[in-house]
Amino acid sequence: MRRLLLAVCAAALAVPAAASARPAPVTWCGNDEVADNRVPELEVSAAEQVRFVYAIPSDGTDSFAAYASGIATDAAWIDEWWRAQDPTRTPRFDLYPFPGCPSRAASLDIGFVRLPHDTAYYRSPGMFQRLNTDLGSNLPDSEKTILYYDGAVSESRVCGQSPSNQTLGNRFGVSYIYLQSACGLTPPGAGTSAEVAAHELIHNFGALPAGAANPCLGDRGHPCDSPTDILYPFLKPASTLDDVVLDYNHDDYYGHSGNWWDVQDSAWLTHFPQFPLTVTINGTGTVVARTATKALPCDTGCADLPLDSDLKLTVFAAPAAGWRVGGWSGACTAPALSCAVTMTGPASMAVTFVRNPVVVSLRVAGRGRVMSAPRGIACTDACSHSFKPGTVVRLTAAPLRGSRFMGWSGACTGRGRCELAADGGTVRARFAPR
Repeated sequence: MRRLLLAVCAAALAVPAAASARPAPVTWCGNDEVADNRVPELEVSAAEQVRFVYAIPSDGTDSFAAYASGIATDAAWIDEWWRAQDPTRTPRFDLYPFPGCPSRAASLDIGFVRLPHDTAYYRSPGMFQRLNTDLGSNLPDSEKTILYYDGAVSESRVCGQSPSNQTLGNRFGVSYIYLQSACGLTPPGAGTSAEVAAHELIHNFGALPAGAANPCLGDRGHPCDSPTDILYPFLKPASTLDDVVLDYNHDDYYGHSGNWWDVQDSAWLTHFPQFPLTVTINGTGTVVARTATKALPCDTGCADLPLDSDLKLTVFAAPAAGWRVGGWSGACTAPALSCAVTMTGPASMAVTFVRNPVVVSLRVAGRGRVMSAPRGIACTDACSHSFKPGTVVRLTAAPLRGSRFMGWSGACTGRGRCELAADGGTVRARFAPR
């Protein structure tokens, strides 16, 4: 378990020479308190996403409305700081398309949870385990969670806690930010809470891995080669992301050249640049577009859907009844039901569905004749004919002398008029002696 502690000495953290990552304050676009993940999601490249949640004990004061915009500002700060450190990556935050929302950070899907137990229950030496038991049991495997806990804590100098976990979500992927610690994390959005959230999230992505070059003596979960590293185990009061860097010298956990785990490879990171995907459908049918972990919202077509660079996806064509794939154009050209695409640049494709010919096969039993309108079938035994796509074919039974029509079977039933469309079908006409 990794823990970030408040430094006793304010001079413990020096300011590195780095561009400011401070964002403009964000006004959250939501106005509701929900525990469940909001759908649909704006980020569609992968199922692995990071969701923000605000939680209070059963007897806690609900400050969600006051803190939500600050939490969204923290997300914007982490995003801008991460991109400044590595222009090819940023955490894939869970975003929801609130109507009229002006920015991605303002679209953050922030959850609210009122826990089943009171403050005293959680304020114990086993606080982390108790919180994890109550909060993490229903979380999906694809979700890592940055959880702002707004309740009294058992150790006031512990700013946050997180497991070090490369591949798991759900309750194994929760990073806790303790708002009521002595670390100066309220209100969120002022800076320090964003640094603590980023610190714990990096742990959650698998840092510090075995093999890192500079673990602290007696604390192999944190690097100690520079107090300017965001994973340094102590937090300077009032520190922000402007004061720290992502893996000092890149020799411990991020962008290194070693053979141990590199957080840069986490499945929960977006890969830049993103490229737009456009899928156009001509005719009648749908498509199913999928990445390795997620279905894309392209069933009836999609335009300029932003997807991660080098993302692999497959698009399947699903013709409606009576239709078939006529062909693809653009990024897909093979005359097949599916095509595979790698997003190395903008990708646009179109699938064209064409109507099947109407094929009617006939079997006549007994003495009689069956004729079609339009013309094509005039049959007393067995025959078939292919009509133009979209044609409605009507069959008429005419018994010969001494015979009577008994009825249809197969694609038509009964004794009335037989009418076939779409793919046509096989029809049997039975005649019997009078």
